[in-house]
Formats: sequence, structure tokens, C-alpha cells
Amino acid sequence: MNRRRFLPHTTLATAGLPLRNVLAAAHAGPAMTRAWEVGDRKGLNSLHLVDRPAPVAGPGEVVIEVQTSAINARDRAIVAGVYPSNMAANRVPLSDGAGRIITVGGGVTQVAVGDRVISTHFIDWLSGPWSPAYFTNDIGNTVDGWLAELIVLPAQCLVRIPNSVSSETACTLPVAGVTAWHALRMGGMNAAGKLASAATPPIVLTLGTGGVSSWGLKLAKLAGAKVVITSSSDAKLERMQALGADIGINYKKNRDWGKQVVERTDGHGADIILENVGRPTLDQSMQAAAPNATIIMIGGGPPPKKLPTLSGLMMKNLTVKGLTSASRAMLVELMNAVAGNGIEAVIDKTFDFEQAVEAFGFMARSSHIGKVVIRH
Repeated sequence: MNRRRFLPHTTLATAGLPLRNVLAAAHAGPAMTRAWEVGDRKGLNSLHLVDRPAPVAGPGEVVIEVQTSAINARDRAIVAGVYPSNMAANRVPLSDGAGRIITVGGGVTQVAVGDRVISTHFIDWLSGPWSPAYFTNDIGNTVDGWLAELIVLPAQCLVRIPNSVSSETACTLPVAGVTAWHALRMGGMNAAGKLASAATPPIVLTLGTGGVSSWGLKLAKLAGAKVVITSSSDAKLERMQALGADIGINYKKNRDWGKQVVERTDGHGADIILENVGRPTLDQSMQAAAPNATIIMIGGGPPPKKLPTLSGLMMKNLTVKGLTSASRAMLVELMNAVAGNGIEAVIDKTFDFEQAVEAFGFMARSSHIGKVVIRH
């Protein structure tokens, strides 16, 4: 960020603030900042870097100097115009990010200037069950996201980053990380990241090798599970097995891969399935499932030519549950588990802020595993 551009003053409500926040609010901030906007959403070339007025913290808000951000599949769909949204051309994308607070607005007490933070990407989902109303304030979709030098967010949705957690790892938690965490919680994992004890370790199947799968692998191994990974690439499977996956299955070479999962788990099948593709693979996931398994629907893949037959749903007494990210409370749980166990994100490649288009392009080629991160 060009630190030579300054406002003559910054006006913030400071009544009731801690002294260090009042002093910080009195300092000038940058007059302008840079941000990437989605444009007409017709592909990568629609993304454009612009100068825009620096955000100012209102009551209950903070301004964050962004340090890192990360791309998710939904971000690619937004930029390509295939994600259902009527967003303005000047919308700033990305729901994943991490940064340092530089100013605070009136009434903010839960965080302070200098804190490193992330945020849940549904601003209003603090705890409790999901409500579709939370889409109203959805970072990177209905409100501006993290692909900027400076952003403003409500303090209520923020989670502090402990010193032991890097900004690179932290920025992958608000979407991919916490989605995997929530999925495993649905499958029986407790708030400390442990699955219920059993005579044999539970078996977790996670489809693909992207952000949710890589976090699913790391968190499932922390929980004591045996992990099965699917991919169309032997090279990716080898990389995931090097990270701890117990079994890798190439679904291109094994079209009936659900049966392969059962065979390679000694006839048991998967107890928890992170269905990261969606309806096109649901029947195979059911075939891969153990009796009484839980299948968590995460992926929003296109409708298949033939609708799922749901074979095994009744015979195996399966539970199929939809999932839309997670609340701030769950993000706090995840952050504690990551910090307490020294877990690091799987990051395939890091790009500079000015290379955002190249970062999107790299991810679109699907040659990566884990996350693609942008350094601001």
C-alpha cells in the first residue's frame, strides 16, 4: 500500500474507547486505497484494479489493513458470472482474508488497533443455527470482500488471530477451513476437534484435493480418523497422501469409486463424507458410505444429466445434510484448534496483490491442491 497518501484527519467516535484506541483514531489514515472490482463478471478479464477512497470506520466498525486473502470456488463462480447474484460492478470479491486493525469506530471494545483478525463471511451469523437471512450480509458477495488494501467490517464478526498462527494460514479459515470443521462437527466431532472414541478409528471420505478437502484431511487426522481422498490425478493423490491421507482413489481410473472405498476399507465404507462436488457424485458417495454414515453436502456442482437414484439411502440408514459455511462461534473453535495444535494450511501457491488475475487463472486450471493465497 502507498503509505504517502494521507487524510488530513480521521473522524471517529471515541467515547468509551480504551486509551490506545482513542490515540490510534486520532492518527491520520490513507486518503485512497486500491481494490479489485468484479466489473461485468464475464471472466477473469472483468477483474480490474482501481483507486477508491479509503474506508472509514463507523460506529461498531473497524478498518483493516489486509495482509493476505484466499480464493474459493465460489469466488471463481462470481467472477465468471455463473454465481446467482445481482451485485454491482464495483463489488470487491473474496470472502477469505486476514489483516491488521488500523482504526476503530465508536463503541468497539472486543478488538483493538493492532489486532490481527479474520472474519466469518456471513457477518450476522454469530452463533446458533443457520438462517437464509444471513445472505443479506455476505462478504465478497452482497458486501465488499477482502481483495483490497483496506476494508471496513463490523467488529462483531471478527476473530483474533493468535501469534502462533500465520496470516497465510489464517486467511484460509473463514470459508474452506470452517466449512470442513463444521462438516466434521456434523459427523460427531466435538468442539475440541475430537471424534467419539470407537473400537476402530472412524473413516472420513473427502472428495477432491482443494481447500475444503485439504482442511478436511488435516482436521480429520487431528480427530483421529482414517482419511480417504478422491482425485482424477495420481500426482495430487500422492501429495495428499504425503500430507497424511491413508487411502487415495483415482475416480477417473475407477468409475465405480464408491465400491472402491468400501473394498479398500475392508468392507466398512466411510462414516463421514464431505461431499464437495454435489449431486453429480451423490450416488457414488452413498455407495461409499458405511451403514448409518453422515453425508455432508458442501459442493454446489451443476445438476447431472441423470438425477441421483439415492441408492442406499434407506438400506444403509444414511443421513444427508446440507451445509453453508459456519458461524463465528465455530470459527473461534477452529482457530483455537489450529493454534493449539500447530496446524498449517495447505497452500499450493502465493501471488502478489497485483497478480490477482493470475491467481484466479492458476486456480481455474485446477492443477493445485489446497489453497491459492494472495499476499497484499
